[in-house]
Amino acid sequence: MIIKENWFYDISDILDLEIVISKWITIWIYDSWNVNRKIFLEENSFLDYFSFLENNDNHKVEFFQNENNSILNVKYLLFSKNNKFIKSKIYSKISSSYSKSDVKILSLIWDNWNIDLDWIIEIDSWFEKIKWHLLEENLFLGETWKMKWIPTLLVRSDDVEASHACRIEKISDKKLFYLKSRWIDNKNAYLLLLEANIKSIFSCLSMIDNVFYESLINRIVNSIKEN
Repeated sequence: MIIKENWFYDISDILDLEIVISKWITIWIYDSWNVNRKIFLEENSFLDYFSFLENNDNHKVEFFQNENNSILNVKYLLFSKNNKFIKSKIYSKISSSYSKSDVKILSLIWDNWNIDLDWIIEIDSWFEKIKWHLLEENLFLGETWKMKWIPTLLVRSDDVEASHACRIEKISDKKLFYLKSRWIDNKNAYLLLLEANIKSIFSCLSMIDNVFYESLINRIVNSIKEN
């Protein structure tokens, strides 16, 4: 599949294994990863990539920035429920100058649930002015859980700004107390705080396709309520 027009695309039901973002194109993609993907960014292309992964065993996506001045933003939510094991592998390769990649991942983990996240970034030699950043946030909602995260940076160029960080936390008791002091019961206060975290991942979609955004947020929140 070759994308040649600026637009928002939901490719969840598209079975093409390769997606090409044409030159000088600005697009937004939502993908639930029904198949393993390879996504290629051409020169001066811009991609905001969103995904919500729920209750599936294995996911794999590969990004290739092979031409100069491409920008990639990845934001997605991992949500494992009903004692399911979710495994996600993401590979990103930059073989171009003046390219950027920024990744934010939020994992919601309940009791006895397992998430295995493997991210590999490879930056080739002889390229310059490359920026790559990864932030992994884990929000634990129970007492016992297991999270495995393996970030791998293969950097062969000297002119690179690269970093990765991991944050692990639970729902703040102070924030819960504040909401309950405003006559919000504990369950709804908990859901409000979770919803705020989820919206921080997908907020850009509200400006692109608000109907899709609201539908997605409602689906995620309703899935949480079932637990």
